[in-house]
Amino acid sequence: MKKIVLYIILLSQAVNIYSNSSVDILKNDVSAKVISLAGSNAVTSYDIFSVNYNPATLGAIKETQAAFNQSNGFEDSKYSYISFGTPLPFKVISDFSNPYIGFSAYIANLGDMISRTIDNNGTITEKTISSEKDTVITLSYGEKVYKENNIFISQGLKSNFESGVGLGIKFINSKLLDKYSANTIALDCGYYGDLTDIGAKFGISLSNTMGSIKYIEEKYNLPTILRVGLSYSKPTIMEQSAEASVEFDRYINDKKNSLKLGIEYTIEKIFSVRAGYKFLDDNKGLAVGVGFFADNFSIDLGTVFYEVYKYSSVSLKYSFGAKEEVKKEKSKELKKFIEKQTPDNKTQLKPKEKSTKDTIIIF
Repeated sequence: MKKIVLYIILLSQAVNIYSNSSVDILKNDVSAKVISLAGSNAVTSYDIFSVNYNPATLGAIKETQAAFNQSNGFEDSKYSYISFGTPLPFKVISDFSNPYIGFSAYIANLGDMISRTIDNNGTITEKTISSEKDTVITLSYGEKVYKENNIFISQGLKSNFESGVGLGIKFINSKLLDKYSANTIALDCGYYGDLTDIGAKFGISLSNTMGSIKYIEEKYNLPTILRVGLSYSKPTIMEQSAEASVEFDRYINDKKNSLKLGIEYTIEKIFSVRAGYKFLDDNKGLAVGVGFFADNFSIDLGTVFYEVYKYSSVSLKYSFGAKEEVKKEKSKELKKFIEKQTPDNKTQLKPKEKSTKDTIIIF
């Protein structure tokens, strides 16, 4: 029985209209914090969402973390992301830091569509099918590999410095029209550096490399992304701080660029307000968001007002043992302070010796 399928499909909806690559969900942001900053801090942020952006910065995380993100997209598209990471109990490259391993699962449903078929008798059959479903499983490894104390920056300005490297592997499945399925593997790599005493960080990552996907006959490249970013944070008053970030992204296969700027202000380590702007992009525009923190738990909300489409995102994150790490750090700082205040044994004042001379009393 001959069938004629009457539909038009947008492979990755919206942004795919201009794309030379496939599985374009790999371009998406998966963190509401990153989304609210228009993606400007993706390669310099230290949390479990780094699995998606820069595996190197995982090495800067000290505690086990679990996170979840839910975003809507173009029309009825839905995106769900879950990640988990933990430091390993042994050392690999460096002798001063434990490596960190992360896992994530990213599931996207790009919406439903109506498929109509006509048989030889002219009977029309209609059914709802999924336009595209994608699943991306990622395993990432990051480790701090270098540190140096008091490096010279400028006259009168020095800072401790640390850096790390990371690798990731993605297992990708993409299914079109509930019928055509394809699998592939892609690699990620990254580097970060941190001038810890002055709050300056930089990072670089290469994502979705060495992979292509084939649904029927023709192969399609994955959207390989080169990200380069800088961020600078500074305390303001009391327990408040401000951070500015900038990132340049190069979509290698699509031959397109994107420039992102963002700023975040954190109040008493319990609340953050954020804003960002994306330039040089087919879908450029403003992004805003907020973050709330309570002990080991945080929730982030982000909304974008881009030219092609608008969407919102929410992220939840829980850090296991974060309090204990803070206590350890404070204990170390207190110990150093006490050691500085305590004189050397050699210079300690000796108690006065009792005089052995006889005392003569005259009446």
